[in-house]
Amino acid sequence: MSRNTTESDEPNSTKLTRRRALSAGGAALATGIAGCAGLTGGGGSGGGSSSDGSGDGGSSGDVEIDYWMYFGAQEREEMTALIEDFNAQDNGIHVNAQGIPFSEFLNKLFTAVNSGNAPHVASYYGSYGRHLKPITHSIDDYLSDGAANKYFDIAWENLQVDGSTYALPIDIHGKALYTNDSVLESAGVDPDFSDWQAFSEACDTIVSDTDSRAFSFLNWNSGQAAFRAYIIALTQAGGDIVTGDPGSYEVAYDDDVGMQTAELMSKVTGDFGWDTPQFQSDSARVQDFLAGDLGMFIAGTWSVNNFENESGELPEGLDFSFQKPFMFPGDGDEVAWCESNSLYFPTNSNHTDAEKQAAVEFAEYVTQNNTLWASAGGHLPAAKSVATSSEVKNTALWQDYGTISTMYEMVSDGQVRYQPKTSVHINSNRFWGPFMDMYLQNTDVQTGVTNSANALQQALDQ
Repeated sequence: MSRNTTESDEPNSTKLTRRRALSAGGAALATGIAGCAGLTGGGGSGGGSSSDGSGDGGSSGDVEIDYWMYFGAQEREEMTALIEDFNAQDNGIHVNAQGIPFSEFLNKLFTAVNSGNAPHVASYYGSYGRHLKPITHSIDDYLSDGAANKYFDIAWENLQVDGSTYALPIDIHGKALYTNDSVLESAGVDPDFSDWQAFSEACDTIVSDTDSRAFSFLNWNSGQAAFRAYIIALTQAGGDIVTGDPGSYEVAYDDDVGMQTAELMSKVTGDFGWDTPQFQSDSARVQDFLAGDLGMFIAGTWSVNNFENESGELPEGLDFSFQKPFMFPGDGDEVAWCESNSLYFPTNSNHTDAEKQAAVEFAEYVTQNNTLWASAGGHLPAAKSVATSSEVKNTALWQDYGTISTMYEMVSDGQVRYQPKTSVHINSNRFWGPFMDMYLQNTDVQTGVTNSANALQQALDQ
Protein backbone atom coordinates (compact mmCIF):
# COMPACT_ATOMS: atom_id res chain seq x y z
CA MET A 1 0.00 0.00 0.00
CA SER A 2 2.55 -1.05 -1.40
CA ARG A 3 8.85 1.31 -0.47
CA ASN A 4 12.51 5.32 2.91
CA THR A 5 13.64 6.74 6.14
CA THR A 6 14.43 7.49 9.75
CA GLU A 7 13.07 7.24 12.97
CA SER A 8 12.37 9.04 16.06
CA ASP A 9 11.20 6.62 18.67
CA GLU A 10 11.14 7.68 22.24
CA PRO A 11 10.99 4.77 24.72
CA ASN A 12 7.81 6.12 26.30
CA SER A 13 6.12 6.88 22.97
CA THR A 14 5.97 3.51 21.27
CA LYS A 15 2.19 3.05 21.56
CA LEU A 16 0.09 4.89 19.01
CA THR A 17 -3.61 4.82 19.81
CA ARG A 18 -6.34 6.06 17.49
CA ARG A 19 -7.22 8.78 19.97
CA ARG A 20 -3.62 9.97 20.00
CA ALA A 21 -3.41 9.97 16.23
CA LEU A 22 -6.53 12.09 16.00
CA SER A 23 -5.38 14.48 18.69
CA ALA A 24 -2.13 14.88 16.80
CA GLY A 25 -4.05 16.23 13.84
CA GLY A 26 -4.30 13.05 11.78
CA ALA A 27 -6.79 10.30 11.12
CA ALA A 28 -6.25 6.95 12.76
CA LEU A 29 -4.07 4.41 11.05
CA ALA A 30 -5.59 1.52 9.19
CA THR A 31 -6.22 -1.62 11.18
CA GLY A 32 -5.12 -5.15 10.57
CA ILE A 33 -2.37 -6.84 8.67
CA ALA A 34 -3.77 -5.85 5.30
CA GLY A 35 -2.92 -2.19 5.87
CA CYS A 36 -3.25 -0.48 2.51
CA ALA A 37 -4.31 -3.75 1.01
CA GLY A 38 -3.57 -3.80 -2.65
CA LEU A 39 -2.57 -0.18 -2.63
CA THR A 40 1.05 0.56 -2.06
CA GLY A 41 1.66 -2.87 -0.73
CA GLY A 42 0.32 -4.51 -3.87
CA GLY A 43 -1.46 -7.36 -2.12
CA GLY A 44 -4.93 -8.11 -0.89
CA SER A 45 -8.23 -7.20 -2.42
CA GLY A 46 -8.42 -3.50 -1.62
CA GLY A 47 -11.84 -1.94 -1.59
CA GLY A 48 -14.78 -4.12 -2.47
CA SER A 49 -16.61 -3.58 -5.71
CA SER A 50 -19.30 -1.43 -4.22
CA SER A 51 -20.53 2.13 -4.03
CA ASP A 52 -19.40 4.32 -1.18
CA GLY A 53 -21.75 6.71 0.58
CA SER A 54 -20.65 9.41 -1.83
CA GLY A 55 -22.55 7.87 -4.74
CA ASP A 56 -26.15 8.82 -4.02
CA GLY A 57 -26.37 11.38 -6.81
CA GLY A 58 -26.24 15.14 -6.73
CA SER A 59 -28.78 17.87 -7.18
CA SER A 60 -30.61 18.28 -10.46
CA GLY A 61 -28.29 20.04 -12.91
CA ASP A 62 -25.07 18.94 -11.25
CA VAL A 63 -22.28 17.59 -13.45
CA GLU A 64 -22.00 13.92 -12.41
CA ILE A 65 -18.50 12.42 -12.13
CA ASP A 66 -17.74 8.71 -11.66
CA TYR A 67 -14.58 7.78 -9.74
CA TRP A 68 -13.06 4.33 -9.29
CA MET A 69 -10.67 3.64 -6.40
CA TYR A 70 -8.96 0.56 -4.98
CA PHE A 71 -8.17 1.84 -1.49
CA GLY A 72 -8.91 -0.26 1.55
CA ALA A 73 -9.22 0.25 5.29
CA GLN A 74 -8.53 3.76 6.59
CA GLU A 75 -7.42 5.09 3.20
CA ARG A 76 -10.83 4.29 1.80
CA GLU A 77 -12.49 6.10 4.71
CA GLU A 78 -10.26 9.15 4.19
CA MET A 79 -10.89 9.27 0.44
CA THR A 80 -14.62 8.87 1.01
CA ALA A 81 -14.53 11.77 3.48
CA LEU A 82 -12.71 13.93 0.92
CA ILE A 83 -15.33 13.09 -1.69
CA GLU A 84 -18.13 13.97 0.72
CA ASP A 85 -16.44 17.29 1.52
CA PHE A 86 -16.11 18.06 -2.17
CA ASN A 87 -19.73 17.14 -2.85
CA ALA A 88 -20.88 19.38 0.01
CA GLN A 89 -19.39 22.48 -1.59
CA ASP A 90 -22.38 23.06 -3.83
CA ASN A 91 -20.13 23.81 -6.80
CA GLY A 92 -22.31 22.15 -9.40
CA ILE A 93 -20.29 18.92 -9.40
CA HIS A 94 -21.20 15.63 -7.77
CA VAL A 95 -18.79 12.69 -7.52
CA ASN A 96 -20.00 9.09 -7.37
CA ALA A 97 -17.30 6.76 -6.04
CA GLN A 98 -16.96 3.04 -6.51
CA GLY A 99 -14.48 0.67 -4.88
CA ILE A 100 -12.83 -1.96 -7.09
CA PRO A 101 -10.62 -4.76 -5.68
CA PHE A 102 -6.99 -3.97 -6.44
CA SER A 103 -6.33 -7.39 -7.95
CA GLU A 104 -9.07 -6.72 -10.53
CA PHE A 105 -8.52 -3.00 -11.02
CA LEU A 106 -6.39 -2.82 -14.16
CA ASN A 107 -8.33 -5.48 -16.03
CA LYS A 108 -11.65 -3.85 -15.19
CA LEU A 109 -10.38 -0.42 -16.16
CA PHE A 110 -9.12 -1.56 -19.58
CA THR A 111 -12.36 -3.47 -20.15
CA ALA A 112 -14.46 -0.45 -19.18
CA VAL A 113 -12.58 1.81 -21.59
CA ASN A 114 -12.89 -0.68 -24.44
CA SER A 115 -16.63 -1.04 -23.84
CA GLY A 116 -17.28 2.70 -23.54
CA ASN A 117 -18.14 2.54 -19.84
CA ALA A 118 -15.04 4.04 -18.26
CA PRO A 119 -15.31 6.36 -15.24
CA HIS A 120 -14.13 9.96 -15.38
CA VAL A 121 -11.40 9.43 -12.78
CA ALA A 122 -9.50 6.32 -11.66
CA SER A 123 -6.73 5.74 -9.15
CA TYR A 124 -3.47 4.01 -10.02
CA TYR A 125 0.28 4.26 -9.61
CA GLY A 126 1.97 7.37 -10.96
CA SER A 127 4.74 5.40 -12.66
CA TYR A 128 2.13 3.63 -14.81
CA GLY A 129 1.49 6.66 -17.03
CA ARG A 130 2.96 5.09 -20.15
CA HIS A 131 1.10 1.83 -19.56
CA LEU A 132 -2.18 3.73 -19.08
CA LYS A 133 -1.65 6.32 -21.81
CA PRO A 134 -3.63 4.33 -24.44
CA ILE A 135 -6.75 4.40 -22.25
CA THR A 136 -6.47 7.85 -20.63
CA HIS A 137 -6.40 11.44 -21.82
CA SER A 138 -4.06 14.30 -20.97
CA ILE A 139 -5.39 17.06 -18.74
CA ASP A 140 -3.19 20.08 -19.49
CA ASP A 141 -6.12 21.98 -21.03
CA TYR A 142 -8.18 21.55 -17.87
CA LEU A 143 -5.67 22.27 -15.11
CA SER A 144 -5.92 25.44 -13.03
CA ASP A 145 -3.21 28.08 -13.43
CA GLY A 146 -0.06 27.14 -11.54
CA ALA A 147 -1.20 23.59 -10.77
CA ALA A 148 2.26 22.17 -11.43
CA ASN A 149 3.75 24.33 -8.69
CA LYS A 150 1.44 22.82 -6.08
CA TYR A 151 3.22 19.47 -6.02
CA PHE A 152 6.73 18.22 -5.33
CA ASP A 153 8.70 18.46 -8.57
CA ILE A 154 9.64 14.79 -8.56
CA ALA A 155 5.99 13.72 -8.33
CA TRP A 156 4.85 16.13 -11.03
CA GLU A 157 7.63 15.16 -13.43
CA ASN A 158 6.83 11.47 -12.95
CA LEU A 159 3.31 12.08 -14.25
CA GLN A 160 4.47 13.58 -17.54
CA VAL A 161 4.26 11.28 -20.55
CA ASP A 162 5.60 12.55 -23.87
CA GLY A 163 5.37 16.12 -22.60
CA SER A 164 1.77 15.94 -21.39
CA THR A 165 0.18 15.52 -17.96
CA TYR A 166 -1.90 12.39 -17.54
CA ALA A 167 -2.55 12.27 -13.80
CA LEU A 168 -2.34 14.13 -10.51
CA PRO A 169 -0.42 12.67 -7.53
CA ILE A 170 -2.10 11.96 -4.22
CA ASP A 171 1.04 11.07 -2.31
CA ILE A 172 4.66 9.97 -2.42
CA HIS A 173 5.45 6.74 -0.60
CA GLY A 174 8.63 4.73 -0.54
CA LYS A 175 10.64 1.92 0.99
CA ALA A 176 13.44 2.07 3.53
CA LEU A 177 14.91 0.21 6.49
CA TYR A 178 12.85 -0.55 9.58
CA THR A 179 14.89 -1.51 12.64
CA ASN A 180 13.60 -3.23 15.76
CA ASP A 181 15.67 -1.24 18.20
CA SER A 182 15.15 -3.68 21.06
CA VAL A 183 16.82 -6.41 19.00
CA LEU A 184 19.66 -4.10 18.02
CA GLU A 185 20.12 -3.00 21.63
CA SER A 186 20.30 -6.62 22.79
CA ALA A 187 23.09 -7.18 20.27
CA GLY A 188 24.86 -3.96 21.23
CA VAL A 189 24.48 -2.69 17.68
CA ASP A 190 24.29 0.98 16.68
CA PRO A 191 21.50 1.44 14.09
CA ASP A 192 23.40 4.22 12.31
CA PHE A 193 24.80 2.30 9.34
CA SER A 194 27.17 4.33 7.20
CA ASP A 195 28.17 1.63 4.72
CA TRP A 196 27.81 -2.04 3.81
CA GLN A 197 30.66 -3.15 6.04
CA ALA A 198 29.09 -1.58 9.11
CA PHE A 199 25.72 -3.02 8.19
CA SER A 200 27.16 -6.49 7.57
CA GLU A 201 29.01 -6.49 10.87
CA ALA A 202 25.82 -5.47 12.65
CA CYS A 203 23.88 -8.29 11.00
CA ASP A 204 26.54 -10.84 11.92
CA THR A 205 26.50 -9.61 15.51
CA ILE A 206 22.71 -9.91 15.76
CA VAL A 207 22.89 -13.50 14.52
CA SER A 208 25.75 -14.47 16.84
CA ASP A 209 24.65 -12.62 19.98
CA THR A 210 20.85 -12.92 19.93
CA ASP A 211 18.17 -15.46 19.06
CA SER A 212 16.82 -13.17 16.32
CA ARG A 213 17.43 -13.19 12.61
CA ALA A 214 19.26 -10.07 11.44
CA PHE A 215 17.73 -8.75 8.22
CA SER A 216 15.16 -9.50 5.54
CA PHE A 217 15.26 -7.97 2.08
CA LEU A 218 11.51 -8.45 1.90
CA ASN A 219 8.51 -7.35 3.92
CA TRP A 220 5.99 -9.50 2.07
CA ASN A 221 5.81 -12.74 0.15
CA SER A 222 5.45 -11.28 -3.35
CA GLY A 223 7.47 -10.64 -6.47
CA GLN A 224 6.56 -6.96 -6.32
CA ALA A 225 8.16 -6.68 -2.86
CA ALA A 226 11.31 -8.30 -4.24
CA PHE A 227 11.34 -5.91 -7.23
CA ARG A 228 11.04 -2.79 -5.10
CA ALA A 229 13.77 -3.84 -2.67
CA TYR A 230 16.05 -4.98 -5.49
CA ILE A 231 15.76 -1.58 -7.21
CA ILE A 232 17.10 0.15 -4.08
CA ALA A 233 20.20 -2.05 -3.90
CA LEU A 234 20.69 -2.09 -7.69
CA THR A 235 20.60 1.71 -7.98
CA GLN A 236 23.12 2.13 -5.17
CA ALA A 237 25.35 -0.38 -6.95
CA GLY A 238 25.21 1.77 -10.09
CA GLY A 239 22.86 -0.46 -12.06
CA ASP A 240 19.59 0.06 -13.91
CA ILE A 241 16.44 -1.91 -14.58
CA VAL A 242 16.29 -0.67 -18.17
CA THR A 243 18.29 1.67 -20.38
CA GLY A 244 17.38 3.62 -23.51
CA ASP A 245 14.29 5.62 -24.37
CA PRO A 246 10.61 4.75 -23.95
CA GLY A 247 9.53 2.51 -26.80
CA SER A 248 13.01 1.08 -27.18
CA TYR A 249 13.93 0.09 -23.63
CA GLU A 250 16.58 -2.56 -23.16
CA VAL A 251 16.68 -4.65 -19.99
CA ALA A 252 19.92 -3.86 -18.18
CA TYR A 253 19.90 -5.77 -14.87
CA ASP A 254 21.23 -8.97 -16.42
CA ASP A 255 24.68 -7.37 -16.58
CA ASP A 256 27.46 -7.90 -14.03
CA VAL A 257 26.14 -5.26 -11.61
CA GLY A 258 22.63 -6.67 -11.75
CA MET A 259 23.87 -10.21 -11.21
CA GLN A 260 26.07 -9.16 -8.30
CA THR A 261 23.18 -7.31 -6.66
CA ALA A 262 20.92 -10.32 -7.08
CA GLU A 263 23.69 -12.51 -5.63
CA LEU A 264 23.87 -10.26 -2.57
CA MET A 265 20.10 -10.50 -2.22
CA SER A 266 20.23 -14.28 -2.42
CA LYS A 267 23.06 -14.51 0.11
CA VAL A 268 20.87 -12.90 2.78
CA THR A 269 19.02 -16.21 3.07
CA GLY A 270 22.02 -18.24 1.93
CA ASP A 271 25.69 -17.75 2.81
CA PHE A 272 25.11 -14.80 5.15
CA GLY A 273 22.47 -16.61 7.16
CA TRP A 274 20.69 -13.38 8.10
CA ASP A 275 17.22 -14.56 7.11
CA THR A 276 15.40 -17.83 6.57
CA PRO A 277 14.50 -18.98 3.01
CA GLN A 278 10.87 -19.60 3.93
CA PHE A 279 7.64 -17.68 4.39
CA GLN A 280 5.17 -19.25 6.82
CA SER A 281 2.61 -16.71 5.57
CA ASP A 282 2.58 -13.67 3.29
CA SER A 283 3.02 -11.37 6.29
CA ALA A 284 5.54 -13.58 8.12
CA ARG A 285 8.32 -10.97 8.14
CA VAL A 286 6.02 -8.38 9.70
CA GLN A 287 5.03 -10.85 12.41
CA ASP A 288 8.66 -11.80 13.04
CA PHE A 289 9.62 -8.13 13.34
CA LEU A 290 6.85 -7.48 15.85
CA ALA A 291 7.81 -10.56 17.87
CA GLY A 292 11.47 -9.53 18.06
CA ASP A 293 12.53 -12.47 15.89
CA LEU A 294 13.77 -10.17 13.11
CA GLY A 295 16.01 -7.18 13.65
CA MET A 296 15.58 -5.27 10.37
CA PHE A 297 13.73 -5.38 7.06
CA ILE A 298 13.08 -3.30 3.96
CA ALA A 299 9.49 -2.06 3.99
CA GLY A 300 7.34 0.89 3.02
CA THR A 301 6.22 4.00 4.80
CA TRP A 302 2.76 2.46 4.96
CA SER A 303 4.01 -0.69 6.71
CA VAL A 304 3.61 0.87 10.14
CA ASN A 305 -0.09 0.21 9.57
CA ASN A 306 0.72 -3.49 9.56
CA PHE A 307 2.19 -3.22 13.05
CA GLU A 308 -1.14 -2.38 14.66
CA ASN A 309 -3.28 -4.83 16.60
CA GLU A 310 -7.02 -5.24 16.24
CA SER A 311 -7.55 -2.25 18.53
CA GLY A 312 -5.59 -0.02 16.19
CA GLU A 313 -2.62 0.27 18.56
CA LEU A 314 1.06 -0.52 18.23
CA PRO A 315 2.11 -3.40 20.49
CA GLU A 316 3.37 -2.58 23.97
CA GLY A 317 7.14 -2.38 24.02
CA LEU A 318 7.63 -2.14 20.25
CA ASP A 319 10.54 0.22 19.73
CA PHE A 320 11.42 0.79 16.10
CA SER A 321 13.12 3.23 13.76
CA PHE A 322 12.74 4.07 10.09
CA GLN A 323 16.12 4.60 8.44
CA LYS A 324 17.24 5.78 5.04
CA PRO A 325 18.30 2.56 3.24
CA PHE A 326 21.64 3.78 2.00
CA MET A 327 23.84 0.97 3.33
CA PHE A 328 24.12 -1.14 0.17
CA PRO A 329 27.51 -1.47 -1.58
CA GLY A 330 28.52 0.28 -4.80
CA ASP A 331 29.24 3.65 -6.34
CA GLY A 332 25.75 4.41 -7.59
CA ASP A 333 23.19 6.93 -6.38
CA GLU A 334 21.90 6.95 -2.82
CA VAL A 335 18.22 6.86 -3.67
CA ALA A 336 15.28 4.76 -2.55
CA TRP A 337 12.38 3.41 -4.57
CA CYS A 338 9.23 5.52 -4.47
CA GLU A 339 5.76 5.60 -5.97
CA SER A 340 2.65 7.79 -5.97
CA ASN A 341 -1.00 6.85 -5.75
CA SER A 342 -2.42 9.07 -8.47
CA LEU A 343 -5.63 10.05 -10.25
CA TYR A 344 -5.96 9.27 -13.97
CA PHE A 345 -8.65 10.28 -16.45
CA PRO A 346 -9.87 7.35 -18.58
CA THR A 347 -10.98 7.86 -22.16
CA ASN A 348 -14.71 7.73 -22.83
CA SER A 349 -16.31 9.29 -25.91
CA ASN A 350 -19.46 9.91 -23.87
CA HIS A 351 -17.67 12.26 -21.50
CA THR A 352 -18.38 15.91 -22.24
CA ASP A 353 -15.85 18.69 -22.02
CA ALA A 354 -17.67 20.00 -18.95
CA GLU A 355 -17.36 16.59 -17.30
CA LYS A 356 -13.64 16.43 -18.07
CA GLN A 357 -13.17 19.88 -16.54
CA ALA A 358 -15.16 18.85 -13.47
CA ALA A 359 -13.12 15.67 -13.11
CA VAL A 360 -9.87 17.63 -13.01
CA GLU A 361 -11.35 20.12 -10.57
CA PHE A 362 -12.26 17.22 -8.29
CA ALA A 363 -8.79 15.68 -8.62
CA GLU A 364 -7.09 18.96 -7.76
CA TYR A 365 -9.28 19.30 -4.67
CA VAL A 366 -8.55 15.77 -3.45
CA THR A 367 -4.79 15.98 -4.01
CA GLN A 368 -4.43 19.45 -2.46
CA ASN A 369 -6.62 19.02 0.64
CA ASN A 370 -5.66 15.57 1.91
CA THR A 371 -4.06 16.55 5.22
CA LEU A 372 -5.13 13.28 6.86
CA TRP A 373 -3.58 11.11 4.17
CA ALA A 374 -0.26 10.86 6.04
CA SER A 375 -1.75 9.19 9.10
CA ALA A 376 -4.43 7.35 7.15
CA GLY A 377 -2.03 5.58 4.81
CA GLY A 378 1.44 6.35 6.10
CA HIS A 379 2.24 8.36 2.96
CA LEU A 380 3.68 11.81 2.35
CA PRO A 381 1.04 13.99 0.64
CA ALA A 382 2.29 15.05 -2.81
CA ALA A 383 1.07 18.63 -2.50
CA LYS A 384 3.83 20.66 -0.87
CA SER A 385 1.55 22.84 1.25
CA VAL A 386 -0.21 19.77 2.61
CA ALA A 387 3.00 17.85 3.33
CA THR A 388 4.39 20.74 5.37
CA SER A 389 1.14 21.65 7.11
CA SER A 390 0.82 21.53 10.89
CA GLU A 391 -1.80 18.80 10.53
CA VAL A 392 0.78 16.51 8.93
CA LYS A 393 3.81 17.61 10.96
CA ASN A 394 1.94 17.06 14.23
CA THR A 395 1.12 13.42 13.50
CA ALA A 396 2.88 10.71 15.47
CA LEU A 397 4.29 9.33 12.21
CA TRP A 398 6.15 12.59 11.72
CA GLN A 399 6.92 13.51 15.32
CA ASP A 400 7.56 10.19 17.08
CA TYR A 401 8.28 7.53 14.50
CA GLY A 402 9.89 9.51 11.71
CA THR A 403 8.37 7.62 8.79
CA ILE A 404 6.71 10.62 7.14
CA SER A 405 9.38 13.13 8.19
CA THR A 406 12.15 10.93 6.80
CA MET A 407 10.23 10.50 3.57
CA TYR A 408 9.91 14.28 3.39
CA GLU A 409 13.68 14.64 3.88
CA MET A 410 14.42 12.16 1.11
CA VAL A 411 11.98 13.78 -1.29
CA SER A 412 13.36 17.24 -0.52
CA ASP A 413 16.95 16.05 -0.95
CA GLY A 414 16.34 14.14 -4.18
CA GLN A 415 16.97 10.78 -2.51
CA VAL A 416 14.01 8.93 -4.01
CA ARG A 417 13.40 7.69 -7.53
CA TYR A 418 10.40 6.21 -9.32
CA GLN A 419 10.59 2.89 -11.11
CA PRO A 420 10.82 3.03 -14.93
CA LYS A 421 7.70 4.19 -16.77
CA THR A 422 7.22 1.33 -19.21
CA SER A 423 4.35 0.37 -21.49
CA VAL A 424 4.01 -2.98 -19.69
CA HIS A 425 2.56 -3.97 -16.32
CA ILE A 426 6.04 -3.97 -14.81
CA ASN A 427 4.98 -4.93 -11.28
CA SER A 428 3.73 -8.28 -12.55
CA ASN A 429 4.88 -11.41 -10.75
CA ARG A 430 5.68 -12.73 -14.22
CA PHE A 431 8.87 -10.65 -14.12
CA TRP A 432 9.75 -10.70 -10.44
CA GLY A 433 8.62 -14.14 -9.30
CA PRO A 434 12.11 -15.44 -10.18
CA PHE A 435 13.57 -13.01 -7.62
CA MET A 436 11.36 -14.54 -4.95
CA ASP A 437 12.63 -17.96 -6.07
CA MET A 438 16.22 -16.75 -5.69
CA TYR A 439 15.56 -15.32 -2.25
CA LEU A 440 13.90 -18.55 -1.13
CA GLN A 441 16.81 -20.57 -2.55
CA ASN A 442 14.56 -22.31 -5.07
CA THR A 443 16.72 -21.33 -8.05
CA ASP A 444 20.24 -20.07 -8.66
CA VAL A 445 20.98 -16.42 -9.36
CA GLN A 446 22.04 -16.86 -12.99
CA THR A 447 18.86 -18.72 -13.87
CA GLY A 448 16.60 -16.43 -11.88
CA VAL A 449 17.93 -13.15 -13.29
CA THR A 450 18.05 -14.51 -16.84
CA ASN A 451 14.45 -15.78 -16.70
CA SER A 452 13.27 -12.47 -15.25
CA ALA A 453 15.17 -10.33 -17.75
CA ASN A 454 14.11 -12.42 -20.75
CA ALA A 455 10.44 -12.23 -19.73
CA LEU A 456 10.58 -8.45 -19.28
CA GLN A 457 12.47 -7.86 -22.53
CA GLN A 458 10.00 -10.01 -24.44
CA ALA A 459 7.12 -7.97 -23.02
CA LEU A 460 8.82 -4.68 -23.83
CA ASP A 461 9.45 -5.78 -27.41
CA GLN A 462 5.82 -6.60 -28.12
